[in-house]
Amino acid sequence: MPVSRKPLADAGSIVPSHTHALREHRSMTRPRPGIIGVVLGLAGMTLLVPRAAAQEVCAGCHQEVASAFTNTDHGRTFAADRVYQSASCSNCHAGAAEHISSGASTKPLNPATAQAADANAVCLSCHEQKPTHASWQGSAHQLAGVRCATCHDVHVPHDGTAVTSDRLPGVGATTETCLQCHGAMRAALNARSTHPLRDGQMDCASCHDPHGTTGEKLLRQASVNDLCYSCHQNTRGPFLWEHAPVREDCATCHRPHGSNYPSLLQARITQLCQSCHQQGRHQTLASLPASVWVANKACVNCHSQIHGSNHPSGPLFQR
Repeated sequence: MPVSRKPLADAGSIVPSHTHALREHRSMTRPRPGIIGVVLGLAGMTLLVPRAAAQEVCAGCHQEVASAFTNTDHGRTFAADRVYQSASCSNCHAGAAEHISSGASTKPLNPATAQAADANAVCLSCHEQKPTHASWQGSAHQLAGVRCATCHDVHVPHDGTAVTSDRLPGVGATTETCLQCHGAMRAALNARSTHPLRDGQMDCASCHDPHGTTGEKLLRQASVNDLCYSCHQNTRGPFLWEHAPVREDCATCHRPHGSNYPSLLQARITQLCQSCHQQGRHQTLASLPASVWVANKACVNCHSQIHGSNHPSGPLFQR
């Protein structure tokens, strides 16, 4: 498709009757004369011009946004990768040409406020073929009408870029983004026993893939146990003596987002064990404070190998 090479000073064929309105709209900052023409959006067709020229036209009014964009992942990729060297603002903001030619009386598509289907289609036009987004269609977030721009802001640098790599330890940007919707999890992260999300050593995306997975709850593994085993490999087994709840679901005993009981447990050890072991050789009922049944680790004082045992004499997980 032919590429427009007319300088802006002679762009009468592009914006014939709106020059004065456009200049008034750009009263604070104007692009330099001689900049190559902008992207045209006519009859549903997009004509690309050199990226730098097209973005300078937009920067005439949106200088702050355009300057910050150069330090983002998209900005650096557009500048370095030949595949995207022709990309410009109009690739994401459809209707940019009409916005310019009308003197800003019409608005281009804004993925942050447009309908989810329209907004996400812009992002998916590049990202849909990537393995990381293979499960987006039909995922919990997609079905809930979540926009890509709800979580991602392509106009500002994020953690890991040169501008923000020196941020102090703490809750990461990914976790903070998730907590904007999943606020109930914030209390769990501040419980007595938690995974190290508060220190930034991991984030929500360490366990969950927001773009969709084939497992439940957007888990990165096929099951809860497989996910836990990816870090807690010492509990994987197989063991000579298996503990049935451990093999079934780690969440039977543990609360992964945070707990006020040690080791992310669902309840105090005595109460947790008796939720299954209601009858047995002894009951860990409340008694003297120094009682072996309730002191220190309670049941685990004796049944120390609670996740399973490989000892020939370990059917009761005592060794």
